[in-house]
Amino acid sequence: MKLKLKAVYMFVAGFYIYSIIALLIWETRRKDFGVSICHHVATVVLIVMSYICRLSRAGSVILAIHDASDIFVEIGKMAKYSSCEWLAAVAFLFFVASWILLRLIIFPLWILGSTSYEVAMILEKDNNKIYRSSYYYLFNTLLFSLLVFHIYWWVLIYRMLVKQIQSSGHVGEDVRSDSKAKMIMKINL
Repeated sequence: MKLKLKAVYMFVAGFYIYSIIALLIWETRRKDFGVSICHHVATVVLIVMSYICRLSRAGSVILAIHDASDIFVEIGKMAKYSSCEWLAAVAFLFFVASWILLRLIIFPLWILGSTSYEVAMILEKDNNKIYRSSYYYLFNTLLFSLLVFHIYWWVLIYRMLVKQIQSSGHVGEDVRSDSKAKMIMKINL
């Protein structure tokens, strides 16, 4: 693996490990807390596995597809916190489009198709089938669990999209927010 790709792997692994710690210690507990923790743990395991098992081609493509839509989320958050509603609305629409394209179309059809079927054909020809097949099943189980999380989050994103359309483009509250968390925030303020 080349040095630049190793640096990307280290950075992304560090980011997801930090995200786990932040979710457990600092962040407000939302309705999707358990899903978020499982997602981050699965992602860290996939990063480590693809690094150790020398699956950097698949790993780097998965990382690129998986994290690209996060750019629009962060732009939207900054715009929302800055009271720039039009930019938040535009960023949200780009986020929705990228989520559908990358996580609900390309990820299951191209990535999972490749890691499930094309790799299985290679493993059949490999002399070390038992050793390799355990990694194959673990890797693909984690990838399919990410797809389940993507679908779960798509339902939440869709609800926000419907609310945005109904409110003429105004980006509303996060549907993951729990009413208890809102009450605690108000009490603490």
